[in-house]
Amino acid sequence: ADRRAVAGLLGPTPVSVDELLRQSGLVPAVVQTALLELELAGRLERHAGGRISLRS
Repeated sequence: ADRRAVAGLLGPTPVSVDELLRQSGLVPAVVQTALLELELAGRLERHAGGRISLRS
């Protein structure tokens, strides 16, 4: 459920992890775990400046 919530906040436009934390209202450990799961699934793209987006 948390991974779906985090993925729902992501799109093709890169956002910072801090912004994602603010928008989600989840604790950092939960968001980081969800991001790791998305990355391992090949759905997350990392950008310069620590920003992230969903892979299109």
